[in-house]
Amino acid sequence: MFAKIDLSELSELSTDEQTFLSLYISSPLSLSTLDRRFERMSQVLDRGGLQGDERDHFQANVEMVKDYLGKHPLKSGSMCVFSCWGLDFFRAYPLPVKCPNLIRFDSSPYIRPLAELEDEYENAAVVIADNRKARIFLVTSAVAGPESTVAGNVKNHVRKGGWSQQRYERRRDTQMLHYVREIVEALERLSKVEDFRRILLVGGKEVLQVLYNNLPLHLKKQADRKALDLGKGEQVVNREIREMFLEQERRTERELWEKIRSEYLRGGLGAVGVEEVWKAVSAGMAESVIVIRDLEASGMRCRDCDNLQLGGAAACSACGSQSLFSVDMINEIVEAARRSGAEVDFCDHISTLAEAGGIAAFLRYNY
Repeated sequence: MFAKIDLSELSELSTDEQTFLSLYISSPLSLSTLDRRFERMSQVLDRGGLQGDERDHFQANVEMVKDYLGKHPLKSGSMCVFSCWGLDFFRAYPLPVKCPNLIRFDSSPYIRPLAELEDEYENAAVVIADNRKARIFLVTSAVAGPESTVAGNVKNHVRKGGWSQQRYERRRDTQMLHYVREIVEALERLSKVEDFRRILLVGGKEVLQVLYNNLPLHLKKQADRKALDLGKGEQVVNREIREMFLEQERRTERELWEKIRSEYLRGGLGAVGVEEVWKAVSAGMAESVIVIRDLEASGMRCRDCDNLQLGGAAACSACGSQSLFSVDMINEIVEAARRSGAEVDFCDHISTLAEAGGIAAFLRYNY
């Protein structure tokens, strides 16, 4: 489902005033309070110095959203909506996982929650295998897709001695090798039609070892394996797979931060803190960004010259105008990263990253 939402397209949309309404609806029950939330948002915007034409844009967007929901009521699940009456732009997306209730009115779509959900529920290829058969499928948005099956039927080891045992073991090794090569071919086919950064291998210890050893390097870099007794049932196996995914994700995040930290400390390809990371992503210099999930940082955008500056300044540092409005700097960084093709990872609390400002970037090149 997330693959159908083009965050790069949304990140390209921007105006020099507050004209974009972004709405996140956690469930159909949230619709009952929507009018009250719109009214409260309007009051907050008025107190924040909303311009007359921006007020008109807000009300026009609200009407567009209400009209859409009247014709396409949300009956289950979550939803996000992006509306800009001035640009004649409207998008509504059902979401496969629960999102928070949010309303934002800004100069661009508020894509940070989507980027966080996409990161949390990124695609993973899963192989569940023993000596008899292997199941290969893609998990996307926490939902397993269609699976392919490879038959193994590799016989158990025998305890007889002599030449007959050696011939048996050679045949068995050959059979195992053919089996795992078929699994590798299935993964290769899947990688050509689907985008995933993680491969989770679970099942019999022997087959996983042979499989891992025969993965090509580009797949081996993505793979983790864990021996499991598949006879314990699907619920146990699924729980173990989820725990593997989370463990791999946490490890990848820590490794990314340590790589950035090492580069930064030696004056290399690292940037830390909101200001440095903003400069890097806005210049297209960042290759990847890591940010603590609950990090908050605000900035002010100038209506007259579109200048963006950190903090809560009363006047624009570029042109001196006092016609400013507040923006979420993390959302601005996510948008800039998407425009330049940089990856953004949202992580749980890492103490050394928090001490460095809560956000960091690995750079493509240095200043």
